[in-house]
Amino acid sequence: MLQPLMPIKHTGNPVLDILLADYRSIMDEKSISFDMKADHVNMDFIDPIDITTIFGNLLENAIEACENVENDRKIFLRIGTYHEMISIRVGNNCRAVKWKNGVPISQKGQNHGMGLLNVKRSVIKYDGNIKLKAEDGIFLVDIFLNR
Repeated sequence: MLQPLMPIKHTGNPVLDILLADYRSIMDEKSISFDMKADHVNMDFIDPIDITTIFGNLLENAIEACENVENDRKIFLRIGTYHEMISIRVGNNCRAVKWKNGVPISQKGQNHGMGLLNVKRSVIKYDGNIKLKAEDGIFLVDIFLNR
């Protein structure tokens, strides 16, 4: 009876799996396709608040960007390992991106855009690295976290 309420185990991390289930339902409502592939990666060393900050902000931004695209709305997420690091890639369709100091400029006002700053703080906490780029109508975020 409770089975439909249980999140699908995408990653094995309960906080991330719940977050992904929530965002997947939002994407379904907004007709955005979601392609996710996650290797069996132990992310238990990451504080739940940082999982929420990183994945929540990136998926929220990806959804907002896709809402501005008329056709072929897509978001993808990859989680894997690279040497001793965890690799995270989020990509989505987007319109042209305006940049300032290596960061995309938000169209939503003065306080908007704090999400990426918070993501960067969480990434640095794990001696990690974040790279942003946009090309050919695709916005990509690549993150590496040290265990």
